[in-house]
Amino acid sequence: MIVKWEPYWYELDQCIVVGDIDLFYLRKDNLYFANGLNSELYEREVKAEIWKITHPELGDIRGIITIGLDYSIYLSDETVITVNAEENPGEIYGSHYVVSEWCFDVQIHIIEKTGLTAIERKRMYNHNEQKKRWQERVRKYKDLLGLSKADWES
Repeated sequence: MIVKWEPYWYELDQCIVVGDIDLFYLRKDNLYFANGLNSELYEREVKAEIWKITHPELGDIRGIITIGLDYSIYLSDETVITVNAEENPGEIYGSHYVVSEWCFDVQIHIIEKTGLTAIERKRMYNHNEQKKRWQERVRKYKDLLGLSKADWES
């Protein structure tokens, strides 16, 4: 199934990386990944695998990391595009790429529909468990992208 991923910026978007199997939040219509501050009002959680990410101007994408004030977009040719997500959302730093619209097609395979919201999922874990889960995700993203160190790692 193809789901649209469109940034809301300001670190309010889900990271997506080809090969990742994780919990993701989709809008109830299944057409878009949920994002933004009020996404729990119209989201549903699914366990899914990211099979492919494409963009009409950038081509095949290996992953989009939405951690911090800048987003990192990993292209299939190993190029990394850094995009401002805070002061001038959508502005690309030091690159010849020009993007007119930030909407990506993401092919996913849904493994399970859990029916939970992000808020409900978060309440299932205490602070230390949440921190550990986040560290595991960061490690997984680095492995999938073939990175030993990343600027967005914290």
